[in-house]
Amino acid sequence: MKKIFLVISIGILFLCVFFLYSLKPENTIDQEIVNNDQITLWLYSHELIELAKQFEKENPAVKVITKLVKNPNILVEELYAAQSAGNPPDYAEIPSWYGIFPLIESGAIVPVTDYLSPEYEKELPAAIKKRFQYADDLWAMPISYEVPLLFVNEALLSKSQLAVDFLDSFPAVFELARELSGSTNHKFKWIVNADNLYPWYLMNIDTQRSVMNASALIEDNEAFLFHQNHLALTDFINGEGGILLSSSNKLQLIEKLIGSKFKWQVMPFPIETKKLIPNGNGLIVFKKNDQSTEYKKRFLQYIQEKEHLNTFAVANSTIPANINIIQSESYQRHYRHFPYYQKIVLESLEASGHLLKREDEAEWKQLIRANENRE
Repeated sequence: MKKIFLVISIGILFLCVFFLYSLKPENTIDQEIVNNDQITLWLYSHELIELAKQFEKENPAVKVITKLVKNPNILVEELYAAQSAGNPPDYAEIPSWYGIFPLIESGAIVPVTDYLSPEYEKELPAAIKKRFQYADDLWAMPISYEVPLLFVNEALLSKSQLAVDFLDSFPAVFELARELSGSTNHKFKWIVNADNLYPWYLMNIDTQRSVMNASALIEDNEAFLFHQNHLALTDFINGEGGILLSSSNKLQLIEKLIGSKFKWQVMPFPIETKKLIPNGNGLIVFKKNDQSTEYKKRFLQYIQEKEHLNTFAVANSTIPANINIIQSESYQRHYRHFPYYQKIVLESLEASGHLLKREDEAEWKQLIRANENRE
């Protein structure tokens, strides 16, 4: 009897153990290694979040923690503050107009050359690469870039009986503005205006790359010269603006919002192509003791893949930082209804660019101040 009781007890114990084991979450061992590595990424482009999610899905042993900030200027200030507090992210998106130099000078970030594949580096357009170069080192991994453009309401030209090809230089643009600025024979709120990347446009117009010259340009032509106007894009979309200086990044937005309300054209920024300064975005790498971990390097290599550079550029209405993609028929096909723009994109590869320098941020803000009373 005792033997029977012992056998029953062992059987019950075995069933209890089996039952408790069955309640254990599946793949506990696998889950112990999932997300044992983390990457922190601060950014202002929503499209990068999608790529980060895709990377995380394909690499379940790593967690990508992202922080989306409203715009590049705010992100730059937050990066300065985080570095001062000793808790910067692993990677951050950075604009090329300013923001990176103080991080280089303070030793907060490291050059990215060791993170780049030979193929990626070979296909980098020279002009956007230069915007992240200092002292023979590359300090951000370029992802994409934009170029300045003229968006022209065709009704403006019909009033002046001019062809769009007339706007082949800024003297011609200013001449038209001077001619029409005092006229009441049009419906426009303004003849020439610019959106909030105004300092970038001025630095492209001024071939000497001098803040003094750019400021003088404002003073000499303030009666008709464009000024930074936060409603300029809205005015143009509503058919109330003549010639808008804006970015290639706005092309698809403008097309969508105007629809068939009126006829308009996109034109090259009327300067010598070689002197063009693009604006772009890149990823910077903060100096940390664990920066050599496999997944942190793998993430940057993942972004460098042509498929992902192309996906980001198309979704973000920018130009991919890859010569091969730019010249590909599949990328050009996205803009087949804008033949002028297709040509502009290809010609942007001829730009020599402009190296970043310590004064970039001060010059940008000086141009804002020089113009702030002209709103």
